[in-house]
Amino acid sequence: MLNRPKTSRWLSIALLTLTQMVCADVLGPEQDELALARARWAVTNADDYSFEFRRSCFCPTDFVRPVRIEVLDGTVTSAVYVDTEEAIPTPPTSVPTIDDLFAEIQDAIDGMAFSVIAEYDAEAGYPISVSIDHIEHAIDDEMGLTVASFQLGEP
Repeated sequence: MLNRPKTSRWLSIALLTLTQMVCADVLGPEQDELALARARWAVTNADDYSFEFRRSCFCPTDFVRPVRIEVLDGTVTSAVYVDTEEAIPTPPTSVPTIDDLFAEIQDAIDGMAFSVIAEYDAEAGYPISVSIDHIEHAIDDEMGLTVASFQLGEP
């Protein structure tokens, strides 16, 4: 017997991946890698997870401190500094979900960043390490993103 919801989901993922790969050939290997990673992430169907996140850039100190992020039903519910367990002073909606990180990578590719180098988890597809250089030879426009201690399921 055919399980229609699962079959439809898998078919949708396959079509999305194929479409992204065909379009990505024009945009380069960064787009190909992103499309495959997003497809792996979609298969996890992860709405509940937690991870440690760090941004590196020429930014204020609190912006680059490692943060532990908890996501429930696709929404950030908690964000605390790793070193102190203190809640970040801005609303949790200002910190990224994994989908937000994918969007940030896509924005860099679409914006024709000089360099976008990303490493993705081999199984779940989420970004592990991202380096973005928006403008060649510009100073202080580079940005790095890292994800560590990723855990699927309700934190």
